[in-house]
Amino acid sequence: MKSLKKRNSKEIEWPVLKALYDLYIHQKTSAKIQADDFIKYLLAQSGLIGQKKGNNKVLVVLDGFEAYFEANFKDQYLHYYAFLEQAGISPDARKNFTEEDIRTLMMVYESRHELAGRLSNIEDFSAKVFEYGGSKYLKLRHSVRNAVLQILGIAEFPQSAKDLQYRLVVDFTNPKAVILCENKSFLKQPWNAKDLHVKLWHVGGNNVAMIDDIDEQELKYPIFYSCDWDSDGLKIYQRIKLKLRDRGSDIQLLTPAPPHLYLPSDSFEHKSRWNYQKIFSGLKTEDYSNSQRVLIQQLIGADQWIEEESNVLKDMYCHNINNSGAID
Repeated sequence: MKSLKKRNSKEIEWPVLKALYDLYIHQKTSAKIQADDFIKYLLAQSGLIGQKKGNNKVLVVLDGFEAYFEANFKDQYLHYYAFLEQAGISPDARKNFTEEDIRTLMMVYESRHELAGRLSNIEDFSAKVFEYGGSKYLKLRHSVRNAVLQILGIAEFPQSAKDLQYRLVVDFTNPKAVILCENKSFLKQPWNAKDLHVKLWHVGGNNVAMIDDIDEQELKYPIFYSCDWDSDGLKIYQRIKLKLRDRGSDIQLLTPAPPHLYLPSDSFEHKSRWNYQKIFSGLKTEDYSNSQRVLIQQLIGADQWIEEESNVLKDMYCHNINNSGAID
């Protein structure tokens, strides 16, 4: 198959994805999407779709489109469509959701009871939950805002200026374990968590105080931590480990499954730096397995880090469970 680009998932909008699915199913579509940059690219450079002869407002498939759609879009589309119907949100083409919006709405749906019980004002909610769009995102994206209101079962956000922290969750009945994630990306893929029979928690990165409010029953499961393998991410892991230890529980760090994607510490918008004034960057060696210490020392020596989102959750979890050397 040709090597073709796929637009950033934060940019692909639901009407475009829905039209691509119509193309896949019906071999043509009259959806008004030809002004979209990605569709322009597919028309001009990919050789996968074209305009119908005699009616250039209709798009038709060309050789290779079906395989391309199946490889890049089909599974995601079916997950998104099923979710929108489950949440009572009409999956019509008038919704200008991006893929990232839909994944975030999935996370909101999974945590709807927690969020509805601890609501802050719309700006604070937008900044914390839709962090990629900022505090004004929900005010500007009406379809997304209305979907959040629908999911939470509220008419409007409160006007108070209270600043609350949320424990976002993806629940699973009788889980094998809990995975606490530094970032939100894995919570936006709830199907993977359910395949593994685990719960996912996000307590807001540095906001480890949420650990104090977790019910004792929740701490009976094996708990793992997924994070950026940089100085800040590992220090947060140590703080969580100490808090849980004080509550009679523990947490184990998930080691990324090889091959690792190493990034330079000075990569774009990455602010965490190793401390070369202290041995082992000032981290507590006793909190890590032998293999983890080797990997951390390698990262420090090369001035590199591993981004949490570069891992595949299922691969990383199975790698740690199946390899006795990964968790001592």
